[in-house]
Parts: sequence; structure tokens; C-alpha cells
Amino acid sequence: MFTKLAARNVKRQIGNYLIYYITVSLTVALMFAVNNAIFEKQLLARAASIDELRTALITVTVFISAVVAFVLGYATSFMLKLRKREFGMYLTLGMTRRNVLGVFLLESLILCAVSLATGLVLGLAFYQGIMAIVTNIMDVRYSFAAYSLQGLLLTVGLVAGVFALSAVTSALYLRRVSINSLLHDAQKSERTVKHPVPWAVLAVATLAAIVTCCIFIRSEIIASANDRGSLALITICVIALIISIVLFHVGLCKSMFGLLLRSARFKNNGTNTFTLRKLSSKLSANAVMAGILALLMTFAVAGANASFLMQTANNAALDRSYPFDVFGEIPYDSDSPVDMATAQKTVAEFSAITREADYTIYTSGKNYLHGFTDWHGENYSELYDEFITESEFNALYGLLGYPQLKLDGGFAIVSHFAYAKDVEACDFSAAQLRIGERTLDFKGFANAPLTALRFFLAVVPDAAIDGLTACADGWACMLDSDGFDAQALHDRLTYENTNGQLQFSRCDFVIKQYHKIQSDAESAVFIVTALYVALVFVFMAMAMLALKTLSDMADDRKHYDTLFRLGASKRDMTRTLFRQTFAFFFIPFALPLLFGIPTAAICYALMQTAGFAAIASKTINIALGVAAVITAVYALYFAATYLTAKRNVIRRT
Repeated sequence: MFTKLAARNVKRQIGNYLIYYITVSLTVALMFAVNNAIFEKQLLARAASIDELRTALITVTVFISAVVAFVLGYATSFMLKLRKREFGMYLTLGMTRRNVLGVFLLESLILCAVSLATGLVLGLAFYQGIMAIVTNIMDVRYSFAAYSLQGLLLTVGLVAGVFALSAVTSALYLRRVSINSLLHDAQKSERTVKHPVPWAVLAVATLAAIVTCCIFIRSEIIASANDRGSLALITICVIALIISIVLFHVGLCKSMFGLLLRSARFKNNGTNTFTLRKLSSKLSANAVMAGILALLMTFAVAGANASFLMQTANNAALDRSYPFDVFGEIPYDSDSPVDMATAQKTVAEFSAITREADYTIYTSGKNYLHGFTDWHGENYSELYDEFITESEFNALYGLLGYPQLKLDGGFAIVSHFAYAKDVEACDFSAAQLRIGERTLDFKGFANAPLTALRFFLAVVPDAAIDGLTACADGWACMLDSDGFDAQALHDRLTYENTNGQLQFSRCDFVIKQYHKIQSDAESAVFIVTALYVALVFVFMAMAMLALKTLSDMADDRKHYDTLFRLGASKRDMTRTLFRQTFAFFFIPFALPLLFGIPTAAICYALMQTAGFAAIASKTINIALGVAAVITAVYALYFAATYLTAKRNVIRRT
């Protein structure tokens, strides 16, 4: 009997359950998709560091489940509030509290099962979409990704836990609430804000603070890229931004419609007075909630923008850090079992070598040039000046298309890309190298990205090496294709090295494709995580707005009935409800949507500062894409809320 009653109630309340159903289904779909990606075998095989990233993703999923549990608890309280009279009537007719609780739990179980099934079906498509994004980021061919039993079990377990917490909350409420409270819910009295001007001043002041914080954060992040920024100041600005966003919405909600009510011309137009009073009362009562939801969506937008930018920046940084497809140096005092000839032969087994260059590093056994830098003295006593010949330098960087370096009897400095600014800030103008019978004057800095682990090299004429000692051999090459097994090549060139009692794996060769796999895998996981958190936050925020709107339907029905009796047509009431619902949704949504502009500006400036001006324009496309997705979610929830409210308020009136 109770099972039939629960099924009938779910069918009868399907309109009221719509937001609840949409939120749970979409959240389950995302959880299922991400959990499948966590256990995807091909993804795991692409990067050695993915185990740590998988642990991080599982942690994020559990955290998201806690957030979902909180929101579903709020949704459950909404459903209980909406049906207080019904449950009170059940108790009056002789049902026990255990019977009422059983009926409600059966309804929740039915809704849980339907939402879980829908979410899993949607998750099948979401998962393929996530894997399409991941394979695109990792630059591998997309193929239909197999589903994981572990991902399914993890999703079902987390959803069951979330609904169990929700059921416990409902049980505690129904066991304690009195029948009188259920049948005679306290009547609300709507109050408008009496003094909106001070709140308007707060809104204007905090809006100015938001703009100021964004400007300071932008300048400090750019300064940090040049090692001049202050992390403490960035932290203070972020905290101030958080507080300002919340206070801005509090001030806006408590002032905007109160000030409009003071405009006789505006409020006397049609049903504007009715709409403004409703919004002034509702937004004033929910001002803090609107601020918190806006804050969540703001950081969701910022995080989603930053995640896509990370992958773009990583690829650009990869080309700068690893300009050669394979690059390596073997010192003469090395005990490596992989010599240069063996390494070259091994690389050729994996991919055809199109261009290559050998070179030798020399040393003077002195640290004269280091004396012009900060890297000298007692702590740098083991650093010695190192040299490469002009012809070998030109052959090496000719592989990358760099112009030929002409020394004209002097010497040049080529610096490591990570220390280029520091090295070029040093004054070598008075430096004179005395090698044998030659004296070499400083001719400037060579425009080339030194990748070996040293601060700088001196490029000298070929004839000047007679008085120097060879200390290492190097080799770089460009390959015909990047479709080879970079992980296997890296493993072939890796050996176990012992330093005292410490034993570790070492590879003297840098394989660009191997590092690209690692970087792309990390970027893919970071992007998926950021999008996952962002979308769930947006779902939760929109769900709370929708549920808050629908929780007042009983009162709205009375007010719209009064409006109808005063002569308003059905068309007027429909327009009024649309404006009321749209304004309630739009106010917490507007700032997060607009926040994509300063986020894109900060990312754009950061990319240019980092030397990636050619790809900086992609930040605009990323910002537009994120805004489009967030707007689509907003439109879905707004439409569902408005149509449900229209059915329950206008049609019943």
C-alpha cells in the first residue's frame, strides 16, 4: 500500500521534483564520467605521474559529493516544506510517524533510482565527451573509450551515501516536528527595505573594491612572473575580493528594488509595484545567500578559464624548454652504461633521425666569467666556466633555424632559458677571456635557448679551444615523427645510478615527446578537475536559486490571486512572474558571467609577459566558451524554474 502511495506521490509531484531531478541527474552524470576517466587504462598508460593525479581526482570527487549532499539536504528541506500540510494530514488520518517517514523515504528511493539511472545514461555520453577533450589535449587519436566497473561502483557508492545522508536529515525532521506545525505553517510577512540608500552606497563601494582588487591581482601576478610580485599582497587582494563580492550582492539586493520603488513613474507602470515589492522582499531576505552563490560561480568561471589556459601555456613552455626532439650530454667522468653511440643507435630504432648535431663542452678550470654574476663565491666554488666552439654552436642551433652567430674574434654568452633575464642583467662588458695567447672581448648575448643544466656557456672561436679541456660530449637531433613510444625510449636510456647510499634512476637524455606526454596528462587531469568542480558548483548554485524560488510558490499563488482580482490579465501575470523569476536568477549570475572579462585580461597579460604573445589571443576564445557553457546551464535552470512556477502559480490562479 505504502509503495503504491509513494509511487503515486512521485508521479503527482513530478513538477515540483523537476529541479531536484535535473540537479541529481546532471551531477551523477558528471561523477560517473569523471570516475570512469580516473580508471581509464589508456590514460593511465600515458603518464607515469597519473597515479598521484588519480588520487587527487578521487579526493575532489569525495569533496564534490559532500557539497552535493549539502545541497540535496537543502532540496529535501524544500520538498518537506512544500508538503507540510500533506504530511500533517497523513498523521491526522491515523498514520504513524514511521509510516509517514517510510512513505517519504520510498519516494526518495524512487527518485534516487530514477535520477541515478538517468545520470548514468547521460554519463555515458559525458564520459565520451571528457575522453574526447582528454585525447585532444594529449594529442592522441580519439577512439571509443571503454567503461570501467570501478568507476560505476564508485559512482553508485557515492550517490548512495549522499542519499543516505539526505534520508537521515528527513527522518530527524519528521520525528521531531509537531502536527500543528505541519498543518499551520507560520505565515510570512513581506518586508521591504526601509533605508535602501546606505545599502546602495555599500554596493557602489564594494563594486569599486572588486575592480581595484582585480587590478592589483593582475599587476601582482604579472610582477610575480618577473620575480617581483608579492604573494602576501595577492593573498590579501583575493581575500578582499571574496568579501567584496559577497557584500556587493548584499548591498545590491537590499537597495536596487527599494530605490526603484521610490520612482513614481517607474513603479506605477503596469504591475511594476507588485514585482518590485516581491523582489525587494525576497532578495532582501536572501541577500547573503545570493552573495555566496555568486562567489561560488565567480571562482568556478575563473577556475575554468585558468584550466584551459594552463594547457596552452604548458605546450608553449614545452617548446621553449625542450626545443630539440632528443637532447643529451654525457660528462667524461660519468659512469653511465649508456654511451653516446649506444644512445644514438637506440633513438634511431624508434624513429628516423632527420637532422642531428654533435658538440663538445670545454672548461678552463676557472670561474672568471662567473665572477661577473651572482653565482660565484664560497657556495659556488664547484662551478667553472664552460665553452662551446662557434662552429658547433651554429650547427647545433641551426637545427632550430636560428641565424648563424658571428663572433669576429670575440666571445658571446648563451644562457639557460630559465635564467636568461638574470644572466643578461649581468655586466660582461669589461670581461676579457685570455685563452692561450688569445684575448677575447665580450661581443654580446647569443639569442638561443640553452637547455643543459648550467647557468650559461661562453661561445668562442674554434681556434680558441687549444688551451681548454674537453669535459663532456653532447648530441641533439630532430626526429621524423612523434608517433613513437616515447615511454619505452626513455626506459631504454634510463639506468640505475648510485650516489653513496642513495640509488636512483637517471637518464642523461631529454626526450621532448616523453615530457609532452607527462605535461599533457597533467593538463588533461587538471582541466577535467577544474571543469568538474566548476560545473557542479554552477549546478548547485542554480539549484539552490531554483528551489528557493519554488519554495515560495504557495505564498506567490495567494499574491497572484489578489493581483488577478485587482484586474490583472493572465498575460500581465505571466510577464510579471517572468520578470520576477528572471531578476531573482540574474542578480547572482551577472557578476560571475562578467568576471570572465578580468580573468581573460589577467591570463592574456600573463601569457604576453611569459613570452607567449602568439597564443595569448586564445584566452579570449576560452573565456567566451566558458561563458557560453555557464549561460547554457543558467538557461536550463531558469526555464525549468519558470515553467514549474508558471504551472503552479498562474494556471492554478
